[in-house]
Amino acid sequence: MKYLLTLIYIMLTTGGLFCLKLGGNSLSLSLKNEISFRIGFITTLGFLFYIGSFLLWQKLLTTYNLSYIVPITTGIIQVIVLLVSYFFFKESITSINLVGIILVIIGIILITIKK
Repeated sequence: MKYLLTLIYIMLTTGGLFCLKLGGNSLSLSLKNEISFRIGFITTLGFLFYIGSFLLWQKLLTTYNLSYIVPITTGIIQVIVLLVSYFFFKESITSINLVGIILVIIGIILITIKK
């Protein structure tokens, strides 16, 4: 069950980043004549994903050792975000990015190896 929660956390976090990027500049605040606050649907969805990921993060922090869960989830999220930005937003991946991905994956493997 805790692995499922971790997977959902990773999906919500990367989904939140994806939606916030996709939503672009839909968030606006105006103080002209009256206070006005507008936010687009996709951006709202990104915020909702982030709220869900925050609540799961609180549970994961109490379930796992801090020195275990933080580097693993952060590393996985970094790799997924890099891939999502490449495939969906057509951002470039450099050779340094590839080296970073490899090092992150090696680090995750080393952290998860049982003694």
